[in-house]
Amino acid sequence: MIRLRYTAGDGTATTRDVEPVLFAATNGQWYLVGWCRLRDAMRWFTVSRIERAVVTKTACSGHGIHEVGEPPANARPVHGRG
Repeated sequence: MIRLRYTAGDGTATTRDVEPVLFAATNGQWYLVGWCRLRDAMRWFTVSRIERAVVTKTACSGHGIHEVGEPPANARPVHGRG
């Protein structure tokens, strides 16, 4: 498991314990997709909003790729990158 310091789109910073499943890119934006223990759900974390990531000694509980689902509705193109 990893512990993230993450800043949401509204500027709220939280610490999240996440069981990583995969990295994904959609519309030019990269995401860490994983099981968020705070929200008890699969979440797509925008990589550019991850301030810090630390590997913990806590074992992951076995969430997998079949739980990932679709990209979030707010995944939109990043302009100015080519």
